[in-house]
This record gives sequence, structure tokens and C-alpha cells, in this order.
Amino acid sequence: GLITYMRTDSTHLSKDAIGMVRDHIRNEYGDRYLPEKPNFYATKAAGAQEAHEAIRPTDPARTPASLKGKLSEDQLRLYD
Repeated sequence: GLITYMRTDSTHLSKDAIGMVRDHIRNEYGDRYLPEKPNFYATKAAGAQEAHEAIRPTDPARTPASLKGKLSEDQLRLYD
């Protein structure tokens, strides 16, 4: 899918993003593949851009193919 802010080395994800991904895993793959609780990681980079959320899909269901006709050819190639 499309991504959020791409210039970051943060490991932080918003609660909304974590919930969206957990819902996607549950709906697409079932509870068998859903961890009991999310994994959290600490940054190892000194001076990491912690003010920004980690790079992540804006919506796991919005794949480049689903956006054909809404993105330019260059944008589609970038995401593809």
C-alpha cells in the first residue's frame, strides 16, 4: 500500500496503525496468525527521528493495483 512519511528511522507506530494491522491480519489470515499482543521495538540509532511515526502502509488493503487509474504511471512504478 501507500506509505506514511518516508524519511524516518523511528520504530514507533501509532495505536491506530497497530489496530489497523491487527484487524487486517485477523480478517485476511485468521486468529491463528495474530500474536496475542503487538511487538514493540526500541531504537538503536542515536538521534533517531522519534518525532515521526515509523514507515508503514497507510492502509494494507490499498495496494498499488487497487489504485490503478488514481496514480500516475510514475507513482504506480514507484509503489510496484
